[in-house]
Amino acid sequence: MPFLDGNRDLGRVDLGAFDHTIVGAGAAGILLAVRLAESGRKVLLLESGDIAPSDDRDALNRIEQSGKPLSNPITTRRRAVGGTTIAWGGQSLPFSPLDFEPRDWARNSGWPIDFREVERYYARANQFIGVDKLDYRQAIDRRLGIRPVAFDPDLVDRHYAKWSTEPNFLKRHGRRLKAGVTVLYNSHLTRIDLDETGAASVIEIANFSGQRREGRVSNLILAAGGIETTRLLLLNNHQVADGLGSGSGWLGRGFMDHPACDMGVVETGDMRRLQSVLGVRFHWGRLYSVRMSASPRWQRANRKLNVSASLLWRHEGDTFGPFAELRELLRQPTLKRLARVGTILDQLLPGLWVLATEGVVYKPGATAVLSLMAEQEAICDSRITLGQETDRFGQRLANLDWRITDLTWETMVSFTDALIQELSRLGLGTLKPYDYVRADNADWRGHVGDVNHHMGAARMSARPEDGVVDSQLQVWGIPNLHVCSTAVFPTASHSNPTLNLLALTERLAEKLVRA
Repeated sequence: MPFLDGNRDLGRVDLGAFDHTIVGAGAAGILLAVRLAESGRKVLLLESGDIAPSDDRDALNRIEQSGKPLSNPITTRRRAVGGTTIAWGGQSLPFSPLDFEPRDWARNSGWPIDFREVERYYARANQFIGVDKLDYRQAIDRRLGIRPVAFDPDLVDRHYAKWSTEPNFLKRHGRRLKAGVTVLYNSHLTRIDLDETGAASVIEIANFSGQRREGRVSNLILAAGGIETTRLLLLNNHQVADGLGSGSGWLGRGFMDHPACDMGVVETGDMRRLQSVLGVRFHWGRLYSVRMSASPRWQRANRKLNVSASLLWRHEGDTFGPFAELRELLRQPTLKRLARVGTILDQLLPGLWVLATEGVVYKPGATAVLSLMAEQEAICDSRITLGQETDRFGQRLANLDWRITDLTWETMVSFTDALIQELSRLGLGTLKPYDYVRADNADWRGHVGDVNHHMGAARMSARPEDGVVDSQLQVWGIPNLHVCSTAVFPTASHSNPTLNLLALTERLAEKLVRA
C-alpha cells in the first residue's frame, strides 16, 4: 500500500473507503494498523508529521504549562511516521498485578481490568518491540549465566529491563506497513463530527499547504500520544460541550508522568563487582539492565506508591563516558575525536575487555548514582485543558497543569532508606543520599523531574461516570471511537509504559477484528 504525502496527495484518498482510520503513526498506531491490515481490514493511518522528523512538524507539540513544567514536551514527542519510537531507547518493562488493584492509600487507583487481562498480550507486544520472550527475572539470569544477589523479597523486586535492537518502528515495521496499510502523512486531524446516533461519522483533515478535506469514517481510533490524544478530544467540543468523552468530568484530569530524581551515590571498594551485579549486560547483541523495584509487600506495608531504582555510572565532567566517546568516533571519525579517545584509553581498554569476556558494560572511574523513577497519584487537579494560544491550524494548544502529591516524594525517600539497608547488608556498597533527600524537604519538587512518559487524562473506567473510555478503550457513548494511547491509563506503575500500551493495543486489535 502507498505512503502518501498529504501535502500532495490529500485529494487522492477516498477517506470513506477504509474500515478503520487510525490517527497517529507512533508505537500504538503502527502496531494496530499492522494487526488490522494483516487480518484483512482496509486501514488508513494518519500522521500529522512528515516521513522524517523536523522542527517545523515538532512545533505542533507546543503546549502551555501552568503547573510544574515538563522539561521538553516538544522534541521528545516526535511528529513523524514512527512517532516517539524515533526518540526512545526501546525499553520493555511490564506492570505488576498491584498496579491494577484499588489501593486505599493511592487516590483514584484501580483499573477496570486486572493484570492478567493485559499480561496475556505481553509476549506478542514484545515480539513487535523486538525483544525476547524470556521472563524478566530468573530466565534472563540463566541466559546470562549469573547468580543474582539475594535481595529481601519483602523489600525489593530485582528484575531486568529489556532493550530493543531497533527501537524505531518505522525501520522495524516499515515493510509491513507498506504491504497492507495506506499511510497518509503531513495530514493533521482538525475535526470529528458525530451523526444523529452519536457515532463518529465525518472527519476533517488539513495539510501544510493550506488545503482541508472532509471524509466519512467507519471506525476511528485516536493513537496520538498521551497529551495530543487528550487535546483532540477536548478540541472537538462543537457538538459535545467540553469535548468528546467529557460526560464524567474526567476528560483531561488525572495526568501523570514518572517523577524521577537522583537520590545519592553508592561508594564501594569493588566498583567492578557493583557494575557486574547491578549494571548493564550484553548477550548476543541483546541488552539487559537491572532494576530494583519496590516489592508489592513493601508498598502495602508502608502504604506507598510503586517506585523503581537503577544505578547510573557517570564520569564527572564527562558528558559521554568512554563507550559513548568510542561510539561517536566510529560514527563520525575526526582527528579531534580520535585524540579525545586517546586520552581515555586507560578507562576504555579495561571496559572493552570486560565487555568482551563477561558481557558487562564496565566503566572504570565512574560514579555510581542511584536514580529513582516513581509512580504519582492520579489526582483530578493534575490535568490538561485547552490553552489560549493556537497552532498553525488555528486550534488551541493544550495547557498542562502537572501536579505531584507529597506521597510520591515520601515514597522515594522511604525506598531510598530501604535500599541503604539492603545494599549494605549484601556487601555491595554504602549508599550516601544527597542532602536534599529528606522527607521534610518542603522544596522537593525542585529536585524531581519528568521522563516524558505522558499518561492519564482520558482514563479507562468501569462506569461512564468514572472515566472517558470503557474497558475496551471505546469512548463512553460513542460506539465507533476508540482511544489507543497511554492517556487511558488510570495509574502509571513505576516505569516505561510502552509494553503495557502495546499489550492494550494487541487486545484492541483482537476486539476490532472480531467485530
